[in-house]
Amino acid sequence: MSSLRQLPIEGILGGGILLLIVLLSVAVPLLSPYDPLISAGEPLSAPSPEHLFGTDQLGRDIFTRTFAAAQLDIILALVGVAIPLLIGTFIGAIVGTTRNPIISSLWMVVVDSINAFPLIVLAIAMISVLGQGVEGIIVALAVTNWARYAKLARSRALALREADFIHATFVLGYSPLRVLARHIVPNVYSTTLAYGLSDFVIVIVTVAGLSFLGMGVRPPMPEWGSMMSEGRLYITIEWWITVFPGLVLSVTAIGVALLAEGVVNMSRGDK
Repeated sequence: MSSLRQLPIEGILGGGILLLIVLLSVAVPLLSPYDPLISAGEPLSAPSPEHLFGTDQLGRDIFTRTFAAAQLDIILALVGVAIPLLIGTFIGAIVGTTRNPIISSLWMVVVDSINAFPLIVLAIAMISVLGQGVEGIIVALAVTNWARYAKLARSRALALREADFIHATFVLGYSPLRVLARHIVPNVYSTTLAYGLSDFVIVIVTVAGLSFLGMGVRPPMPEWGSMMSEGRLYITIEWWITVFPGLVLSVTAIGVALLAEGVVNMSRGDK
Protein backbone atom coordinates (compact mmCIF):
# COMPACT_ATOMS: atom_id res chain seq x y z
CA MET A 1 0.00 0.00 0.00
CA SER A 2 2.83 2.42 0.81
CA SER A 3 4.35 1.85 -2.66
CA LEU A 4 0.96 2.52 -4.23
CA ARG A 5 0.71 5.83 -2.37
CA GLN A 6 4.15 6.82 -3.65
CA LEU A 7 3.23 6.05 -7.26
CA PRO A 8 2.90 9.28 -9.30
CA ILE A 9 -0.45 10.21 -10.82
CA GLU A 10 0.56 9.00 -14.29
CA GLY A 11 1.38 5.58 -12.85
CA ILE A 12 -1.95 5.35 -11.04
CA LEU A 13 -3.80 6.42 -14.19
CA GLY A 14 -1.92 3.91 -16.33
CA GLY A 15 -2.46 1.12 -13.82
CA GLY A 16 -6.17 1.92 -13.71
CA ILE A 17 -6.44 1.78 -17.51
CA LEU A 18 -4.59 -1.54 -17.65
CA LEU A 19 -6.69 -2.98 -14.82
CA LEU A 20 -9.89 -1.98 -16.64
CA ILE A 21 -8.77 -3.70 -19.85
CA VAL A 22 -7.81 -6.85 -17.93
CA LEU A 23 -11.12 -6.93 -16.04
CA LEU A 24 -13.10 -6.51 -19.26
CA SER A 25 -11.13 -9.29 -20.94
CA VAL A 26 -11.79 -11.64 -18.02
CA ALA A 27 -15.46 -10.66 -17.66
CA VAL A 28 -16.35 -10.67 -21.37
CA PRO A 29 -18.12 -14.09 -21.14
CA LEU A 30 -20.42 -12.53 -18.54
CA LEU A 31 -20.86 -9.22 -20.38
CA SER A 32 -21.55 -10.71 -23.80
CA PRO A 33 -23.76 -13.69 -24.72
CA TYR A 34 -21.83 -14.31 -27.94
CA ASP A 35 -19.07 -16.78 -28.74
CA PRO A 36 -16.02 -15.00 -30.23
CA LEU A 37 -15.58 -17.79 -32.80
CA ILE A 38 -19.18 -18.17 -33.97
CA SER A 39 -21.44 -15.93 -36.07
CA ALA A 40 -23.74 -13.92 -33.81
CA GLY A 41 -25.78 -11.88 -36.28
CA GLU A 42 -25.87 -10.32 -39.71
CA PRO A 43 -22.43 -9.81 -41.25
CA LEU A 44 -21.07 -6.26 -41.26
CA SER A 45 -23.73 -4.92 -38.89
CA ALA A 46 -22.98 -1.43 -37.55
CA PRO A 47 -22.57 -0.82 -33.79
CA SER A 48 -25.91 -1.16 -32.00
CA PRO A 49 -27.31 -2.03 -28.54
CA GLU A 50 -27.20 -5.72 -29.55
CA HIS A 51 -23.64 -5.52 -30.87
CA LEU A 52 -21.80 -2.64 -29.18
CA PHE A 53 -18.86 -2.76 -31.59
CA GLY A 54 -20.82 -4.17 -34.54
CA THR A 55 -20.13 -7.45 -36.33
CA ASP A 56 -17.42 -8.48 -38.77
CA GLN A 57 -17.62 -9.95 -42.26
CA LEU A 58 -18.60 -13.34 -40.81
CA GLY A 59 -21.19 -11.96 -38.39
CA ARG A 60 -19.03 -12.42 -35.28
CA ASP A 61 -19.49 -9.94 -32.44
CA ILE A 62 -16.53 -7.54 -32.44
CA PHE A 63 -16.93 -6.48 -28.79
CA THR A 64 -16.61 -10.11 -27.69
CA ARG A 65 -13.70 -10.79 -30.03
CA THR A 66 -11.87 -7.59 -29.07
CA PHE A 67 -11.78 -8.35 -25.35
CA ALA A 68 -11.23 -12.07 -25.89
CA ALA A 69 -8.22 -10.99 -27.96
CA ALA A 70 -7.06 -8.82 -25.05
CA GLN A 71 -6.49 -11.94 -22.95
CA LEU A 72 -4.31 -13.53 -25.62
CA ASP A 73 -2.33 -10.40 -26.52
CA ILE A 74 -1.62 -9.43 -22.91
CA ILE A 75 -0.55 -12.98 -21.98
CA LEU A 76 1.68 -13.22 -25.05
CA ALA A 77 3.25 -9.85 -24.23
CA LEU A 78 3.83 -10.87 -20.60
CA VAL A 79 5.52 -14.11 -21.65
CA GLY A 80 7.36 -12.30 -24.43
CA VAL A 81 8.84 -9.94 -21.84
CA ALA A 82 9.36 -12.36 -18.94
CA ILE A 83 11.39 -15.03 -20.76
CA PRO A 84 13.91 -12.65 -22.42
CA LEU A 85 14.13 -10.64 -19.19
CA LEU A 86 15.06 -13.68 -17.11
CA ILE A 87 17.50 -15.08 -19.66
CA GLY A 88 19.09 -11.78 -20.65
CA THR A 89 19.45 -10.49 -17.11
CA PHE A 90 21.11 -13.65 -15.86
CA ILE A 91 23.54 -13.91 -18.76
CA GLY A 92 24.30 -10.18 -18.69
CA ALA A 93 25.02 -10.29 -14.97
CA ILE A 94 27.47 -13.16 -15.44
CA VAL A 95 29.31 -11.43 -18.29
CA GLY A 96 29.33 -8.14 -16.39
CA THR A 97 31.16 -9.69 -13.47
CA THR A 98 33.83 -11.44 -15.52
CA ARG A 99 37.15 -9.69 -15.98
CA ASN A 100 38.14 -11.64 -19.09
CA PRO A 101 38.54 -9.09 -21.92
CA ILE A 102 38.11 -11.69 -24.68
CA ILE A 103 34.74 -12.83 -23.33
CA SER A 104 33.62 -9.22 -22.91
CA SER A 105 34.65 -8.30 -26.47
CA LEU A 106 32.95 -11.31 -28.06
CA TRP A 107 29.90 -10.67 -25.94
CA MET A 108 29.53 -7.08 -27.12
CA VAL A 109 29.86 -8.14 -30.76
CA VAL A 110 27.02 -10.67 -30.38
CA VAL A 111 24.73 -8.39 -28.41
CA ASP A 112 25.30 -5.31 -30.57
CA SER A 113 24.70 -7.38 -33.73
CA ILE A 114 21.32 -8.55 -32.42
CA ASN A 115 20.33 -5.13 -31.10
CA ALA A 116 21.17 -3.48 -34.43
CA PHE A 117 17.92 -4.79 -35.91
CA PRO A 118 14.38 -3.75 -34.91
CA LEU A 119 12.59 -6.36 -32.82
CA ILE A 120 9.83 -7.00 -35.35
CA VAL A 121 12.34 -7.63 -38.16
CA LEU A 122 14.13 -10.30 -36.13
CA ALA A 123 10.81 -11.78 -35.03
CA ILE A 124 9.63 -12.05 -38.65
CA ALA A 125 12.86 -13.82 -39.58
CA MET A 126 12.49 -16.28 -36.70
CA ILE A 127 8.81 -17.01 -37.42
CA SER A 128 9.70 -17.63 -41.07
CA VAL A 129 11.81 -20.51 -39.79
CA LEU A 130 9.64 -21.68 -36.88
CA GLY A 131 6.21 -21.20 -38.44
CA GLN A 132 3.35 -18.99 -37.29
CA GLY A 133 1.30 -19.58 -34.16
CA VAL A 134 1.45 -18.86 -30.44
CA GLU A 135 4.49 -21.09 -29.90
CA GLY A 136 6.36 -19.46 -32.77
CA ILE A 137 5.71 -15.97 -31.39
CA ILE A 138 6.95 -16.89 -27.90
CA VAL A 139 10.14 -18.54 -29.17
CA ALA A 140 10.80 -15.71 -31.63
CA LEU A 141 10.46 -13.05 -28.91
CA ALA A 142 12.64 -15.02 -26.50
CA VAL A 143 15.41 -15.55 -29.05
CA THR A 144 15.41 -12.01 -30.42
CA ASN A 145 14.68 -9.83 -27.37
CA TRP A 146 17.00 -11.20 -24.69
CA ALA A 147 20.00 -9.20 -25.93
CA ARG A 148 18.42 -5.86 -24.95
CA TYR A 149 18.07 -7.01 -21.35
CA ALA A 150 21.51 -8.58 -21.40
CA LYS A 151 23.18 -5.32 -22.44
CA LEU A 152 21.40 -3.40 -19.70
CA ALA A 153 22.20 -6.11 -17.14
CA ARG A 154 25.88 -6.12 -18.06
CA SER A 155 26.13 -2.34 -17.63
CA ARG A 156 24.52 -2.56 -14.20
CA ALA A 157 26.70 -5.52 -13.19
CA LEU A 158 29.86 -3.64 -14.22
CA ALA A 159 28.93 -0.82 -11.86
CA LEU A 160 28.03 -3.19 -9.03
CA ARG A 161 31.28 -5.10 -9.46
CA GLU A 162 33.23 -2.08 -8.21
CA ALA A 163 30.83 -1.21 -5.38
CA ASP A 164 32.20 -1.19 -1.82
CA PHE A 165 29.70 -3.72 -0.51
CA ILE A 166 30.71 -6.19 -3.23
CA HIS A 167 34.39 -5.81 -2.32
CA ALA A 168 33.40 -6.37 1.30
CA THR A 169 31.77 -9.70 0.48
CA PHE A 170 35.01 -10.96 -1.05
CA VAL A 171 36.96 -9.79 1.99
CA LEU A 172 34.57 -11.83 4.13
CA GLY A 173 35.43 -14.89 2.06
CA TYR A 174 32.29 -15.23 -0.06
CA SER A 175 32.76 -17.24 -3.25
CA PRO A 176 32.23 -15.49 -6.63
CA LEU A 177 29.18 -17.69 -7.29
CA ARG A 178 27.59 -16.70 -3.98
CA VAL A 179 28.27 -13.01 -4.58
CA LEU A 180 26.76 -13.28 -8.04
CA ALA A 181 23.64 -15.14 -6.91
CA ARG A 182 22.91 -13.24 -3.69
CA HIS A 183 24.12 -9.71 -4.36
CA ILE A 184 24.65 -8.92 -8.04
CA VAL A 185 21.79 -10.72 -9.81
CA PRO A 186 19.03 -9.41 -7.45
CA ASN A 187 20.28 -5.83 -7.87
CA VAL A 188 20.48 -6.22 -11.63
CA TYR A 189 16.93 -7.60 -11.82
CA SER A 190 15.56 -4.50 -10.11
CA THR A 191 16.96 -2.46 -13.02
CA THR A 192 15.81 -4.73 -15.84
CA LEU A 193 12.32 -5.09 -14.36
CA ALA A 194 11.74 -1.36 -14.79
CA TYR A 195 12.89 -1.61 -18.40
CA GLY A 196 10.69 -4.67 -18.91
CA LEU A 197 7.58 -2.66 -18.09
CA SER A 198 8.48 -0.15 -20.79
CA ASP A 199 9.37 -2.96 -23.18
CA PHE A 200 5.88 -4.44 -22.68
CA VAL A 201 4.48 -1.72 -24.96
CA ILE A 202 6.92 -2.61 -27.75
CA VAL A 203 6.25 -6.33 -27.39
CA ILE A 204 2.45 -6.08 -27.40
CA VAL A 205 2.57 -3.90 -30.53
CA THR A 206 5.02 -6.37 -32.09
CA VAL A 207 2.67 -9.28 -31.37
CA ALA A 208 -0.21 -7.39 -33.00
CA GLY A 209 2.01 -6.36 -35.91
CA LEU A 210 3.06 -9.95 -36.61
CA SER A 211 -0.57 -11.07 -36.72
CA PHE A 212 -1.48 -8.09 -38.90
CA LEU A 213 1.14 -9.28 -41.39
CA GLY A 214 -0.25 -12.82 -41.26
CA MET A 215 2.73 -14.22 -39.34
CA GLY A 216 1.29 -14.40 -35.84
CA VAL A 217 -1.76 -16.02 -34.29
CA ARG A 218 -3.71 -18.22 -36.68
CA PRO A 219 -7.38 -17.44 -37.45
CA PRO A 220 -10.07 -17.83 -36.24
CA MET A 221 -8.51 -17.19 -32.83
CA PRO A 222 -9.28 -13.54 -31.94
CA GLU A 223 -6.20 -11.31 -31.89
CA TRP A 224 -6.00 -7.54 -32.28
CA GLY A 225 -3.58 -7.52 -35.21
CA SER A 226 -5.38 -10.18 -37.23
CA MET A 227 -8.75 -8.48 -36.57
CA MET A 228 -7.41 -5.18 -37.90
CA SER A 229 -5.92 -6.97 -40.90
CA GLU A 230 -9.27 -8.60 -41.72
CA GLY A 231 -11.06 -5.26 -41.40
CA ARG A 232 -8.77 -3.25 -43.67
CA LEU A 233 -10.70 -4.49 -46.72
CA TYR A 234 -13.82 -2.80 -45.34
CA ILE A 235 -12.24 0.27 -43.72
CA THR A 236 -13.92 2.85 -45.98
CA ILE A 237 -17.46 1.77 -45.03
CA GLU A 238 -17.46 -0.82 -42.21
CA TRP A 239 -14.83 1.09 -40.22
CA TRP A 240 -15.71 -0.52 -36.88
CA ILE A 241 -14.06 -3.83 -37.77
CA THR A 242 -10.62 -2.21 -37.67
CA VAL A 243 -11.16 0.83 -35.45
CA PHE A 244 -12.38 -0.84 -32.25
CA PRO A 245 -9.59 -3.46 -31.93
CA GLY A 246 -7.05 -0.77 -32.83
CA LEU A 247 -8.53 1.60 -30.26
CA VAL A 248 -8.38 -0.97 -27.45
CA LEU A 249 -4.80 -1.86 -28.43
CA SER A 250 -3.84 1.84 -28.34
CA VAL A 251 -5.52 2.42 -24.97
CA THR A 252 -3.75 -0.64 -23.53
CA ALA A 253 -0.37 0.56 -24.82
CA ILE A 254 -0.97 4.05 -23.39
CA GLY A 255 -1.94 2.56 -20.04
CA VAL A 256 1.20 0.45 -19.84
CA ALA A 257 3.38 3.38 -20.95
CA LEU A 258 1.91 5.62 -18.24
CA LEU A 259 2.37 2.90 -15.62
CA ALA A 260 5.98 2.38 -16.70
CA GLU A 261 6.67 6.12 -16.53
CA GLY A 262 5.16 6.27 -13.06
CA VAL A 263 7.25 3.35 -11.81
CA VAL A 264 10.46 4.86 -13.24
CA ASN A 265 9.70 8.27 -11.71
CA MET A 266 8.94 6.64 -8.36
CA SER A 267 12.23 4.73 -8.40
CA ARG A 268 14.13 7.93 -9.20
CA GLY A 269 12.40 9.64 -6.31
CA ASP A 270 13.43 6.82 -3.97
CA LYS A 271 17.03 7.36 -4.97
